Amino acid sequence: MFKALLMDLDDTLIKSSQVYDRALEFSAYFLAEKNKLPKDEFFAIVRKKDTLIRKNFPTVHTRHSRILVFRHALDEIKANYSLSDLPAAEDLYWTFFDQNVEVYPGVYEALDKIRMAGIQIGIISDGDLRGRIRKVEAKGLLPYIDELFASEETIFEKPFSAIFTLALSKFEVKAHDALMIGNNYKNDIQGAQLVGIKAAIYNPPADGHVEGHDEAIIADYEFTHYNELPEILGLYPEASKTTKKKA
Repeated sequence: MFKALLMDLDDTLIKSSQVYDRALEFSAYFLAEKNKLPKDEFFAIVRKKDTLIRKNFPTVHTRHSRILVFRHALDEIKANYSLSDLPAAEDLYWTFFDQNVEVYPGVYEALDKIRMAGIQIGIISDGDLRGRIRKVEAKGLLPYIDELFASEETIFEKPFSAIFTLALSKFEVKAHDALMIGNNYKNDIQGAQLVGIKAAIYNPPADGHVEGHDEAIIADYEFTHYNELPEILGLYPEASKTTKKKA
C-alpha cells in the first residue's frame, strides 16, 4: 500500500480548462468597459498576450500571471488606464474562476476514504502558492489534504524534479511509497516517474482534459473515476478488477 498520494490540481481535481477562457473574457470586458474600449477587440488582444506570456515563460510560474496579461494588452491598445485596474481585473478573474469551477465527481468521497486509511495527501500544482491555496479553499478541498506544493517554491514547474522531491521530503516517504495522479503525461506522469514515483493518468469519460500524450510515456495506472483510486492505492486489493494497470 502506498503511503502518500500526490495530486495535480487543474483538470485532475477541478475542471479548470472549462473556466479559464470564460474568466479571461469576464475580466477583459471589465477593463474594456472601465476604459471605454471595444470589448471584443480588446479581448482578442488579451488572448494574444495570454498565449505570448505562456510561450515566453514555459517553465516558471510567471506564465500564470494574468496581471501581466492585462498590463501588456492595455499597453498595446494604448489605453490611459489606472494601475489600480490591474489587480482589480486579476481579482475579478480569480473570483469568477473560483465561483464557476467544478470538482470532478467522486473526489471528496475518495479523498475521505484515503485519508481515513492513513495515507498522506498532497497537491502538487504549477503556479504561485497563494493562488493554489485559494483554488483549493474555494472548493472546500482543504480539509481533505495534508499539504499543498506550488512550483513557485521550487522556481521550475513540472516535469522538473524539485517539486516532487520537495513533497517526498515533507511527507518523509521514499519515492516508491508515493503515487502521483494527473492529467498531463509529460508534466505529471513522466515528471513523477523520473524520480521513481509511480504515476496514474486521470482520463474521465466526460470533461476530461488529457495533455502531453506521448507514446514513449506510459502511465503505471489509468483511471476514469475517483471510485477507482482507493483500489490503485492498495486499499481494496480484493476489489473488482475495473482498474486498468498499464503494460
